[in-house]
Amino acid sequence: MVTTLKALKRNSYGSEFIQEALHTVYETLQPAHCYIAYFDKNQHKATSLAYSIDDHFSNTVFTYLINNSLCEKMISSGKPYFFSHNIPHTYPFNQIITPYLLQHYLGIPIFSRRGDIVGVIGCLFEHPYFFSEEQHGEWCQVLGDILGSDVQYLALLSEQKKLLCEMEECQQEAQLGNFHVDIVTGSAYWSKEIYRIFQCEAESFTPNETTTNQYIHPDDRTRVIELRRDMLDSNSMSYNVIYRIVLAEGKNKYLREHCHILRDINGIATLIKGIVQDITEFYYLSNKLDQASDKLSVTYNAVTEGIWEYNLETQILLTSPKFWDILGINETNVNNVYDWIIMIHKNDRSAVIKCFSNLRNGDATSIDVEFRLQSGSNDKICRWFNCKGNIIESSSSHHYNRIVGILIDITDTVMAEQQLTLAKTVYDNTSECIVITDKDNNIISVNKAFEKVTGYCHDDVIGKNPRILASGYHDLAFYQKMWRSLETQGTWQGQLHNRRSDGVIYPEEMTINKIEDDHNVINYVGVFHDISSRKKTEKKLKLLANNDTLTGLMNRRRFIEKVEKYIDQINDVSADNSLASVCSLLFIDLDDFKIFNDLYGHDFGDKVLQKVATILRETVCEHSVICRYGGDEYAVLIKEQDINYAQGIANQLVNIISQPIKCNDIDINLTISIGISSYPESGTTHQALLKNADYAMYEQKWLGRNGVCVYDQQLQHEYISKLKLRDKLKSAINTKKIKVYYQPIVDNKTGRVCKFEALARWYDDQEGFICPGIFIPIAERYGLIGMLGQLVFEKACADLDRIHRSGFTDVVFSINHSVKEFSQHNQEYIFETINNYNLPYSAIMIEITESTALDDGKNIIDILSAFRSRGIAISLDDFGTGYSSLAAIIDIKPDLIKIDRSFVVDIEHSKESQMLVSLVIDLSRKLKIEVVAEGVETQAQLDILSEMSCYYIQGFYYSPAVTIDDAITILKERNQNMVLDVQ
Repeated sequence: MVTTLKALKRNSYGSEFIQEALHTVYETLQPAHCYIAYFDKNQHKATSLAYSIDDHFSNTVFTYLINNSLCEKMISSGKPYFFSHNIPHTYPFNQIITPYLLQHYLGIPIFSRRGDIVGVIGCLFEHPYFFSEEQHGEWCQVLGDILGSDVQYLALLSEQKKLLCEMEECQQEAQLGNFHVDIVTGSAYWSKEIYRIFQCEAESFTPNETTTNQYIHPDDRTRVIELRRDMLDSNSMSYNVIYRIVLAEGKNKYLREHCHILRDINGIATLIKGIVQDITEFYYLSNKLDQASDKLSVTYNAVTEGIWEYNLETQILLTSPKFWDILGINETNVNNVYDWIIMIHKNDRSAVIKCFSNLRNGDATSIDVEFRLQSGSNDKICRWFNCKGNIIESSSSHHYNRIVGILIDITDTVMAEQQLTLAKTVYDNTSECIVITDKDNNIISVNKAFEKVTGYCHDDVIGKNPRILASGYHDLAFYQKMWRSLETQGTWQGQLHNRRSDGVIYPEEMTINKIEDDHNVINYVGVFHDISSRKKTEKKLKLLANNDTLTGLMNRRRFIEKVEKYIDQINDVSADNSLASVCSLLFIDLDDFKIFNDLYGHDFGDKVLQKVATILRETVCEHSVICRYGGDEYAVLIKEQDINYAQGIANQLVNIISQPIKCNDIDINLTISIGISSYPESGTTHQALLKNADYAMYEQKWLGRNGVCVYDQQLQHEYISKLKLRDKLKSAINTKKIKVYYQPIVDNKTGRVCKFEALARWYDDQEGFICPGIFIPIAERYGLIGMLGQLVFEKACADLDRIHRSGFTDVVFSINHSVKEFSQHNQEYIFETINNYNLPYSAIMIEITESTALDDGKNIIDILSAFRSRGIAISLDDFGTGYSSLAAIIDIKPDLIKIDRSFVVDIEHSKESQMLVSLVIDLSRKLKIEVVAEGVETQAQLDILSEMSCYYIQGFYYSPAVTIDDAITILKERNQNMVLDVQ
């Protein structure tokens, strides 16, 4: 629901808006899986921001490569991309979707303001779905434009969050945490790493002087407390102290605490900021080194870095254990200096070798070089090191042949520098406008996007107050509320209007954050983007969301909201206001509207729909609500009027529309079917009124169209009766109580039976024989026709197999197929059933009415072509009764035409019937199509048809539909093949 999305967008953005957008996509397109993902800068990778399954949001986050994916095709086309082949195997994250039977994919591009594709709305469908560019193209474009800025914003936040997590992991790796203590208030802050060092939970432990001192080892506690107190009372600005702490399980840890003391103008300490590092490992190392050498002990206790010594003459390398720990290399794998030099990254190796060569050659007395270790093909996870050293004099020979130095892991520093560079790049190149002010709200920095949007260059605004952008659109109260939010909450979000350098006022969406250090304001950071185009789009979308673009009438969604709201109002009015306590609803459908699209084209059909919309506006009362419900359907809510008034309006509409209507200088004859429901007789909810009016309209279709049907108790009774009949029919199909009878088709020249038409028959224990004209429409209407058709087909094939095994191998069965079977059910069972009984495909003829293919278009034509390619013949039933008989012959290319019984009945007395039958026979002969006359009951009818050279006869003259046993008897009598019946 785009309108709802836009309404929410005014008060939210970011992840909340992304989820609302995903919900709107689900309501509009109904995908089984739906997600929104952003692309990286080079469009190499897509990462999900939101993902839902059947409109339920999932916490799953996935990433996939765009190369060779469906997204790549969408990007290259620059518009929505629809794909429906082998989805589970071709989709990039099929490990997630494998349990689902997905058939179709729709990718909707998400655009930045510059028109670049920055993301995708991916839709996956379990059920058949056909994407219409005409119906959804503009909607997809608008939605993609709206989501662009939010997707880019969330993508930036996502990448920044990853970087922050990596930096926190580095801090944990170093076992070093930071803290600060407010001496005035006594409150303290610990980073996560300090909580991990002390092995306590932030939720259950409050750090302060009392609680933290309890952790200090009793032997160190007095010393540490006195040192801290002395430092605070003196003029010292910092101090270092090493002490032990005792954890809950009695384990000791050695900590190094380095603090910086902040003082006010009077020199009184107000804040302590510092770091705590777990040096337990270093402490135990120091003890070991003390035992080996006093000199090394002093060195090891003084530093936490890796220590090394290299003899230029002997080429012997001596190191501290920390040296190899820092490098992450097993010392046993390194036998000489060349072994570890070869481990240095290939791009840094020459610089390291050059430094040592300069020392050997006397060109330098010290080295200071940074390098990475070789990490195979993955350079992105390399760690950085800094190696420093100086040549020292040998104690025995007074030669300067030894180098002593330290090794430091500087990965965190390098990463921090890279992050700063990245942050600057993002700052300079992001599409979001950024302005930073000092504590006095004077501008100190703006990015390129700011300059582009506002028209002010960097030098124009530095040192000035942001009020230079003020448009005068907002009053003083607006800005007071903004500053109150900043001071109390530290942030403000909202929309405001500012003025560009050329004087043009534009809307923008802004977030302002207050940056503090020690509770003192340092900066204000404003991030905003121009939403001018989005505002225009919202206005356009609102129109599109509420109105039908073709007719200008209200659309279905908005209409349903109106009906629901009006019924709620009715329920709230007083009981004595009878006129305001009723309403009626008309559901209108154009009869046989498809004919105008087929004869004159869809543009002409659209004009017809517009003509009908005009008639509705001119006919219904002023306060009624009119909508185009969908396709050729309309709905009208008549407020404050009962069923009698609504019936009068409906009859008036039927009479007006049944008159010839001129469209493009063509007089067309149009009829409509109208169903009426009323409140409260037909229902007390909008769902009930719409459902019952729709049902009444279909009942009118059932009764013959071109009229009005009111939903009442009688209709409800008939509806219930049909539901009961539906349930009985479903039970009869499941229990195989549906029988198949066979009516022979006789070659009048030889008297032999060449074909049988298979006809369904149903005998109910309570109702008796139920006419096919009753139960077949019920099966079609309630989705049972597929089950019924398959049951009849399987039974007919079994009986045909019996006939063939009885010796009548040239007999063909003609089996009826409903249009609903083609459009709603898979036809593969036909081939499987024929193969199961080892029947030749030529022994089966599929019989359809001439309107079947024309009603459902190319889909049925393709299915019939598949039948014909296997050798199954096609029969066209009821020929001559449709509106496009010649078109049916051309499109369907039948093997046999059956002349409808309505022409045969009148053939003795009607010259027109004789002429039509004769024309059909002549046409069929020229097209080499066989002809069968249905409904032949008299000798006179047979004689006339014989004179016209129609020799295939079906009707009571020869036999009604009979059981399979009687059919075999007829074959034995007429075809004179006295073959034993093989059971």
